[in-house]
Amino acid sequence: MPGRQKQVSLPPQYQRLDLNDRRWFTTADAARYAAVSPQTIRAWIHSGDLRVVRIGGFRIDRADIDHLLESKKAKAGPYRRGTHPWVSERHAEAREKRAARGGR
Repeated sequence: MPGRQKQVSLPPQYQRLDLNDRRWFTTADAARYAAVSPQTIRAWIHSGDLRVVRIGGFRIDRADIDHLLESKKAKAGPYRRGTHPWVSERHAEAREKRAARGGR
């Protein structure tokens, strides 16, 4: 059939390895490993937050990704409206302003 491509099997040495078995990642692999977009990885690289080696494109060490993710960890408390009195007051004020402007 025209337009149909044949499935090609790569030799084992060229098949993609599991991400947990690799030390160096491409930008796309690093994004999958960190569960972020490739644009986020590039932004971290260009801001200097993530160190890379340039060999045919960016190569990123898994340890550097782990270190960056650890440094971005923060303790986050639960967010519930009305948890603190000032929170519910602020939301009430915002609702009043929207109602005065004719919003929802």
